[in-house]
Amino acid sequence: GGDTPGGDTPGGDTPGGDTPGGDTPGGDDPEVIVPVIADSFDPASGVLMVFGNANADRVLDSKDVDMVNALIKDGKYSAIADANMDKKIDSKDVSVINDLIGKKSTKLYYQDLSDGPTSISYPVTSFMGIHQFVLIPMVAIGGMQYMNGYTLSPSGETAATMLQTLYDIESNVNTSYNVVDVEKLSSLPMKPKVMMTYSKSLSNETKLEKSGIQIVHLDFNGFKESVSAIRTAGFMIGLAENANDYVAFYEDVIADINEKVTSKLTDEQRKTVMCGYMTNCIDNLNGSYTPMAIAAGGKGVLEEGDTTYKEFNRGDEWILSYNEDFFMYLTSWEYTGKIDPADMYKKSADYFTSLKSYKSGNFVVFNSIMPPALTVSYMAEAMYPELVGEGYGDSVNQRYIETYFPDFDRTFKASDHTYMITYDMVEGSL
Repeated sequence: GGDTPGGDTPGGDTPGGDTPGGDTPGGDDPEVIVPVIADSFDPASGVLMVFGNANADRVLDSKDVDMVNALIKDGKYSAIADANMDKKIDSKDVSVINDLIGKKSTKLYYQDLSDGPTSISYPVTSFMGIHQFVLIPMVAIGGMQYMNGYTLSPSGETAATMLQTLYDIESNVNTSYNVVDVEKLSSLPMKPKVMMTYSKSLSNETKLEKSGIQIVHLDFNGFKESVSAIRTAGFMIGLAENANDYVAFYEDVIADINEKVTSKLTDEQRKTVMCGYMTNCIDNLNGSYTPMAIAAGGKGVLEEGDTTYKEFNRGDEWILSYNEDFFMYLTSWEYTGKIDPADMYKKSADYFTSLKSYKSGNFVVFNSIMPPALTVSYMAEAMYPELVGEGYGDSVNQRYIETYFPDFDRTFKASDHTYMITYDMVEGSL
């Protein structure tokens, strides 16, 4: 989806990147608008995936009205401008867009990860968040006022301790990974109208939908895709400005790393990197973590695959051929908890001690509970401490917590806790 004539896709290559539309040829005539023609939004471009966002940018505003009017004038059709999804571009689309801009109750169409163009009643004033991938950003932007319960596995609950206020107020209706306990759900003081999940489906989704709950699928898990997910979910609950401010934090971190690292290195100077998780899973180029390492200035060694990961078993020799400079391993532990770094490092590296990166002292372990922008900052520090400075990851982490979770722990100091474990930190204990 998202193809335009010539094969271009609305939105830039980086989260919240450059967007087309609304520009005038040569900049001479401000009245001339070049319509954007697209069948769908590109989730990896950081755009707001609400139909009616006719210029495929980050917000819904008067520029979209102008774009729709230009399409009407030219007699052209663009699916992303079709705010009411009736296969026509007309004044009804303008009315829907104006209602959404004015935060009036209406039917909103958004691009669902599983179901494509999908309608939902706007604004969403009652929802449940599935997993910390959804919960952390939605709480950070102020969405807890509309949240009726959540799901999080027991291990996740202790890990994402920044959500402690949520645990104290709301009810966890999770029984196992990606499953909602319907019995617990029925006992909630207020049944949520919507469930927001980060995956393409929940294990018992049909049963939930039959109970009258709408499931919203947005890719909160993908690095680039999560930006569009946060923008879109924030818009749904009437907190578009908060969501865009939150996303701006991500963009600022990436821009800072681009300035300090990427812009100063040739392609040959960039460190090659491989990422792994869940004991023996190797992230492909289109996986969850390799895009973060690339944003941190690394160069992925694996190609895109049919799946987002490959399994590596003891004795497999294919993995030895890559000769990567760094291996980034993602696992979770309590955000402010005390851990034994050497023990965590040893367990994480168990399958990977034959790799060049491990033997070179460049096997690094990261706490996967961190929001993506924080993970990227620690990865940049691991690979290029001479460019970003020692303590770069902690400084970004500190700023994030102070900005979005000020009540989490008023004495919080990122430097007092462990979010990245390098070989140098544990060498004497291995």
